[in-house]
Amino acid sequence: MAQYRLQALLGIRERAEEEAKQYFADMQAALRHQEELLQEFEKELEDMIAERLRRREEYSQKLASGEMKITDQSSAYRYIDRLKERETDQKYKIEGQKESVKQAEMDLKRSKDALVHATQELKALLKHKEKWETELKKKRAQRQADEMDEIGQTIYNFKKN
Repeated sequence: MAQYRLQALLGIRERAEEEAKQYFADMQAALRHQEELLQEFEKELEDMIAERLRRREEYSQKLASGEMKITDQSSAYRYIDRLKERETDQKYKIEGQKESVKQAEMDLKRSKDALVHATQELKALLKHKEKWETELKKKRAQRQADEMDEIGQTIYNFKKN
């Protein structure tokens, strides 16, 4: 059987599709990782808020019951203010992480587009190869038919003489 003249290109396209599949899988994993980090940061913020509210309630009860002196009250309020600052920092961290998630989503979309393109190119070349093989089979069958006709003609001429 004849060698397909675009076999080297077919190999390149197959490798390109495999690389695009791997890149797409890597981008999916990266997006999942960024989303997990975002969820982790949001959970940390919820925990921080809960801790601040718990501390404020605890300090209020101690103050009302007389367990906390008025002089200790200012340090308790400073501590609560520091907790609020940490919450604000965490909110900025969450906003930054949301941007990272958006970037990962865009990277995933680009990798999907590249995968679709590579797959389309490979399918087009495979279709071309299939048509080539069909044409080759037709030519071979026609050649065999011509040979059989020639053999038949030779036998007919031989018997006629």
